[in-house]
Parts: sequence; structure tokens; C-alpha cells
Amino acid sequence: MVEPNISPRTQIRTSNTLMKNDKIKECEALLYLEADLLDSRKWTIWRDLYVEDCMIWVPAWDTEDDLVEDPELSVNMIYLLGKPAIEARLHRIESDDAYASLPLARTSHSVTNIRIVEDRGNEVDVSAKWTVLSLEPRRGKSWRGGWYDYTLRCANSGLMIKTKKITLLENMIDGTVDIYQI
Repeated sequence: MVEPNISPRTQIRTSNTLMKNDKIKECEALLYLEADLLDSRKWTIWRDLYVEDCMIWVPAWDTEDDLVEDPELSVNMIYLLGKPAIEARLHRIESDDAYASLPLARTSHSVTNIRIVEDRGNEVDVSAKWTVLSLEPRRGKSWRGGWYDYTLRCANSGLMIKTKKITLLENMIDGTVDIYQI
């Protein structure tokens, strides 16, 4: 059998493509896992996908075309800074302290169009599109959609979520929205 004559340049390109494919598959696996954990209400495992100094941000629309740019200086739909803020939100979700959300909605997340925006080695910026079907026993069903912007950090256990910016297509929300519904 004659082996094809592959130039060193082609071999490098192929190697880089394989590494990129491995990285995108790892990113996809993390985003799909996160969606599944939210839908199955496995809050503790979901929380553990995040690093200690994480941020979850759902910016408000400033104008018809522009989102607010600074979560510290703007009104936000949701802004959670650090794992303790996530834990406090989860405590409210799991207890009777969030009356507006009781009973909890059943959800089905669909995450698509996942792509790496920038790979800095130890951190990866990833974008994705999403839709969520949410069935609230008191209000019925609602569809929401938008896009996610993540910064994922490499850790010993694999990729973890450092930041998650959730852009809702809607600029006005009818009803309630919590972190597990978007």
C-alpha cells in the first residue's frame, strides 16, 4: 500500500483542525450538560459547573437595538456575581421564598449554533443560540429565545463556566423569568 504524500504544512493544518474540533466538542458537551441539568433541576451539579468568581448576567435592552453595557452601572434583568450569589438564588428556587415562581416551571432548553469566538488557551469565549419552552402551571407555556455568550475556563476537571451573558430577544417580559428558564 502506497501512503499518500502529505506535506508538513497539511499535517500541521490537520493537527490544528483536530485540536479545534476537540475543543469545540468539549465546549458543546459543557453547554448541553448545563441545559440538561437545568431542565432536570439538578441544581447542585449545575452550580458546580461554575468557577468561584463567576458571573451570570442578563442585560436589559437600553434601546430597541442596544443592550446595556455595564452590569455594575445599569439596570439588569438578572445579575449574579460569584458563586455565593448563585447559591442564594438556588436557595430561593428550592424553598418557598420565591412565591412568584411556585410551582416551578418545567423547562426544555435547546442550545444550537455553538461556536468558539476566541481561544486564549486557558480561557475560551463561546457563543450559542438558545430557545427554552417553559410550562408554568399557573400561566401556561411560553417560548423564549436569544443567545448566550460564555467565557469558559480550563480547569483540572475540564472546562468550567466563568461568565455567562444571556441575551433575551424580548425587551419586555410577561410574567416571571428566573435563571433556569433562560
